Amino acid sequence: MRTALRASISTAVLAGALLAPIAGTAYAATTPQAAAATVPARYAGTPVLIDTGVVAVLRNAAEGPEVWIRAASDSWKPGDDYMARVLATLDVKHLKASVNGLELELVGKDSARPSLSVVKGGTTKSYPLPQAPTAPADCVSQTKQVGLGAGLQADLTMSPKGPKVVMHDADPADTWTRTLTRTDPKGSEGYFSRINNPSGAKPVFEWKTQGGKNVPSGFATFPALPKGCTPEYQVTEETPAPKPEPSTSKSVTATNVSTQTTGQTTVVPQGSVAAGAEIASEDTDNSITVAAGAGLLAVFAALGATVLRRRRSHS
Repeated sequence: MRTALRASISTAVLAGALLAPIAGTAYAATTPQAAAATVPARYAGTPVLIDTGVVAVLRNAAEGPEVWIRAASDSWKPGDDYMARVLATLDVKHLKASVNGLELELVGKDSARPSLSVVKGGTTKSYPLPQAPTAPADCVSQTKQVGLGAGLQADLTMSPKGPKVVMHDADPADTWTRTLTRTDPKGSEGYFSRINNPSGAKPVFEWKTQGGKNVPSGFATFPALPKGCTPEYQVTEETPAPKPEPSTSKSVTATNVSTQTTGQTTVVPQGSVAAGAEIASEDTDNSITVAAGAGLLAVFAALGATVLRRRRSHS
């Protein structure tokens, strides 16, 4: 009996020893530290460990200087996944925060190289943010954040390449994003969104938090380009030009065309000549004058002949 029991225990111990490495490997493959997850560009940055279990993700992109304070494991090291729960966010509108006994501050938000200041127990450490891109980000507008409802937000920017919208979940732990640009202005059919007049001087972002024809749309204008920056494309308006007003002037129709014997044609507006009246040209007037002169000569000739006859009769 004891021999059989010892044999069973020995078998169990041997099996456990053989299975332990396999189980440990499977566990390691599922831990967040095993491999860094793919991070969307909107949340990507330079992660630094600022305290046990606390990571600061340093960003300085088109949205401006940002620091995402995220929870991490006690054994976190560079290269591990940092897309965990957000503890605080620092940006140009929120410069200070307190997390787990740490006093955090975004210093030099308007400088070329802002930094994160971390104070713990009277000791201050500084972590510089990445260098901001110099071109073409110098011509990228400030980010305009718009709440879309249903837990979604949109970041609107304007650059020489045109308007850009980055839609994302309000919860930074959710990695869903969708980007609209001047050359790709329409969103998905499931969630209506688009950039109206994308190549125009004043593009507008339109969205609906829910589908349906009777649901009103939301509208938001884009921020202006920084002073001195110009678009890299030809600005063309999407809306057609207004139609010209119909003309109220009346045209005059020429009628009553009369051809004279001389081959000339005179055009007279309708109604300007009385019914039955005749139109005489200068040549016609001359003909009348000649005829009148001939008639006078005939009269004088007749009178002369009469006088001559009377003289002959008296002589």
